[in-house]
Amino acid sequence: MKAVVKSNSPQKIDLQERSLPLLNDGEILVEVAYCGVCGSDLHAFNHSRGYEFVKINTTLGHEISGIVVEVFNEENRHLINKNVIVESMYYCNECENCKRGRYSICYNNQVIGLHFDGGMAQFVKINVNFVKETDKNLPLDIAALIEPMSIAVHAVKKIKNIGAEDTILVQGPGIIGFFIGLICAHKKANVILSGLEKDYEYRLSKVNNFGMTALIADKQELEVPIDYIFECSGSSAALKIGFNALKKGGEIVVVALYEQETPLFLTDLVRNEWSLLTSYGSDPVDYNDASKLLIEYKDQLREIVSFFPMVEAEQAFTESLNQNVLKAIIYNQEI
Repeated sequence: MKAVVKSNSPQKIDLQERSLPLLNDGEILVEVAYCGVCGSDLHAFNHSRGYEFVKINTTLGHEISGIVVEVFNEENRHLINKNVIVESMYYCNECENCKRGRYSICYNNQVIGLHFDGGMAQFVKINVNFVKETDKNLPLDIAALIEPMSIAVHAVKKIKNIGAEDTILVQGPGIIGFFIGLICAHKKANVILSGLEKDYEYRLSKVNNFGMTALIADKQELEVPIDYIFECSGSSAALKIGFNALKKGGEIVVVALYEQETPLFLTDLVRNEWSLLTSYGSDPVDYNDASKLLIEYKDQLREIVSFFPMVEAEQAFTESLNQNVLKAIIYNQEI
């Protein structure tokens, strides 16, 4: 089978021929239909700081949809020929946080496609505990968006009772920021999605179709005070600027990961009673909510996706890194 793996050189992808994975107890074999290119994949592709743990020749990809073709255990035979998605985080289900239902911050979490071989291949083996059958109304191409949508669901849950009276600023028009904005707009909030002028053509230009307003942060100023901010840009400057737009008593949810340290003047947070919250990954239950949203918006969402065959994986990564696409998804031409 073909597999897209981390190269020895930054900003290069190797497309290798691999043997089919051999199944062990509790595993199933999925023929991959679609696999999204995530920001974490780009960090591995770029050999970014903080991603040194991703080994050379690791098959990348954790935003996976596909069809079960083989199982190890007889009790899982009912899954054969079923459409499935894969949870990206392998949590231990035994640590303190798992027992409290906080699976996204499991002490022993590992991510498929980063810690071990993932889904940018024609076939991938999966622990059956991290596989979910898809709803019959969710097509496989859109199902590949369920992992980033689940992350957005998880982040929005950090703020209680978002509604029509709220004005929300989402900083960063990548797919997570876009999905967070979509969910908040779905809740009837007034949503502003901000980015830079260079983001407009491929990202910000699409937001009006999803009930949001675009803001070009390096050209325009906010004209209304903000109730809640979701920081998805990964820019330290944007994080600090965002606080200046926040109402007293407002809340900011930091979702992005940062490559630099970000100093904050905490006295301002105290005097304004600004709450700084964080959100990482998603929990199993978030996938259920994500599925419902994807089904509702499935036709519109195809407008924001760029599909690449596996043989063009390096182009998918390069276009994503250069922000020339909003969401790149690699597909298996053999299905």
